[in-house]
Amino acid sequence: MTRKVFAVPVGEGKPGETAPYRNVGAKDGLWESPGKIKDVYTIYDLFQWAVKQHGPNQVMGWRTVLDVHEETTEVTKKVDGKPTKVQKQWQFFELSPYKYITYNQLANVVSDYAAGMLHIGLKPSGDDRLHLYGQTSAQWLQSALAANSQGIPCVTAYDTLGEEGLTHSMLQTGTAAIFVDNNILDTLINPIKKADKIRYIIHRDPIQNRDSDETVLKIKEVRPDIELYSYNEVIALGRANPAPAHPPKAEDVALIMYTSGSTGPPKGVVLLNKTVIAGVAGVTGNIHTKIITKKDRILAFLPLAHILEFTVEMACLYWGACLGYGTVKTISDVSVKNCKGDIREFQPTIMTGVPAVWESVKKGMLAKIKENPAIVQKIFWGAYHAKLGLSKVGLPAPFVDSVIFKKIKDATGGHLRYVLSGGAAISQDTQQFISNLVCPVIIGYGLTETNANACLMTPASLQVGVTGEPTHAVEIKLVDVEEAGYFAKNKQGEIFIRGPCVSPYYYDNEEETKKAYTDDGYFRTGDIGEWTENGVLRIIDRRKNLVKTQNGEYIAIEKLESIYRSSPFVQDIMVYADETKVKPIAVVVPLERTVNSFCDENNIERHEDVAHEPELVKAITKSIQDTGKEAGLKGIEIIAGVVISPTVWTPQNGYLSSAQKLQRKKILAENKSAIEKVYADTH
Repeated sequence: MTRKVFAVPVGEGKPGETAPYRNVGAKDGLWESPGKIKDVYTIYDLFQWAVKQHGPNQVMGWRTVLDVHEETTEVTKKVDGKPTKVQKQWQFFELSPYKYITYNQLANVVSDYAAGMLHIGLKPSGDDRLHLYGQTSAQWLQSALAANSQGIPCVTAYDTLGEEGLTHSMLQTGTAAIFVDNNILDTLINPIKKADKIRYIIHRDPIQNRDSDETVLKIKEVRPDIELYSYNEVIALGRANPAPAHPPKAEDVALIMYTSGSTGPPKGVVLLNKTVIAGVAGVTGNIHTKIITKKDRILAFLPLAHILEFTVEMACLYWGACLGYGTVKTISDVSVKNCKGDIREFQPTIMTGVPAVWESVKKGMLAKIKENPAIVQKIFWGAYHAKLGLSKVGLPAPFVDSVIFKKIKDATGGHLRYVLSGGAAISQDTQQFISNLVCPVIIGYGLTETNANACLMTPASLQVGVTGEPTHAVEIKLVDVEEAGYFAKNKQGEIFIRGPCVSPYYYDNEEETKKAYTDDGYFRTGDIGEWTENGVLRIIDRRKNLVKTQNGEYIAIEKLESIYRSSPFVQDIMVYADETKVKPIAVVVPLERTVNSFCDENNIERHEDVAHEPELVKAITKSIQDTGKEAGLKGIEIIAGVVISPTVWTPQNGYLSSAQKLQRKKILAENKSAIEKVYADTH
């Protein structure tokens, strides 16, 4: 049987390089507009096309907070070595059902909002810029669509970027206005002292509580010239004062998207209108309208300041699907009261997430399975392996899905058809587990600089251990990395990407632009990849995260993290390798649920710091080592020991970026002495 080929070389490769590879569907020319639609070159064009195509269909839904319930529980914590009872506060959100609007209604909102922006004083056609600084929401996307209709470039910044990063992005771009969530309004007080070109603040919700009132007074105190409006006020002003659109040109800047800045000051990635549209073309060339249709419902909860979420939401306009906005805090039933979590309330058919999300889902499922009697667990795992065997030969297992796995499927809304994982590597074990129990996991690979484009699986190319086939808007070549032994002649090397979806430069940063882009338009990703025989790309690791150990062999620490993250004891993990040592070690945030179960099974008294007890450290270390051995890691890749992090890593405290990527420098700095001790004890 002939094996299907998904990408083919185009032309000849230069010395030390493979030939550029393209998707077979784009071998004769890269796509620049979704579905090769004529006259769609800007975000404005795409939105107008979508309204004409899908007008009466639902486009987006969101929930409002009806109440916040606070509860206090008593927990045991060690103080001066003695167990002590302390009070801990918990918040639970009570939410409304989803409220929906249609494409036609969204068009009216965007038109009024855009007119309101002009009425308060924003200048169209690129003269002013609008900062978008908040969590993913319907209002965030509406702000972007409204600004684009007036030719106003948007500057995006993660809501966890921090005061220094936000100030840098505001000063560098000379932003005139900022859309901001009310709960982070106070973080603008210091940046606006320096960013003197800011004239307008649009806050998402009306000012309703004392804290927000005090924040407004402080803003007025430091910048009395700034005008503040709520989102609703701007729309009302626009409705009362209509204004025509000032559509952008294809070459005009649509977005300046700031990265999380894990290795220095955040860089502003410039995305032209035509770049964004080509990005949508690339994604929807792979995942076309026969795969995702007008009937689909896509849960939106990743940061819109992350290129993966933004591109998916732009693609949604083409697919004609409906977006349902949620939050990480309210996605499940755990943190809500008197209502369902977002996923069960919205019942999505498509869901996008980063590997950390799917690891958490898997571990939650495994914990629930373990709560059942032994006979039930035996039936479950028998069914699991039976379905896995059937799926490998292309056969369905309807009885298993509808009866044995029904409760698990219901916990994710009961209607998921596909989930998309991107942003980092997912372990093969987790991909297989979710695919077998819930629905197929589609892997995507891309960067901000490539508009989320590089590779994307399709249902036809689903497999574990690979990243997928090239999208329809890129060509990819691999270049020798001699020092690590990766050569193009072996179809291995650093991944270089070129195409109409690739950002042309970093904003006001010629030095970084020259480092990242070649003279002939390729973006150097820093990732190491290899081609399979059927034209699918596999990521080996990041070039900067290849560490040469004492014995001269390289280890790929991101690959190790993706594998070790599958350990039931791991909530988060960072692998660290000292070049003067033989083996790596790991800094671990333990999963509380597993730690508690271990304590109960071994008659260990629970307390908040129990994971630091020697017996727990030993169990966590062994679990991680066993996970690595089961995945077939080499001896030098097996960790020598672990450091238990004293802090849970979140974007809010700066240990993770908003895209859930490790902030390695900060984690290393906090755990420096503990790392040195583990190395001293194990080497």
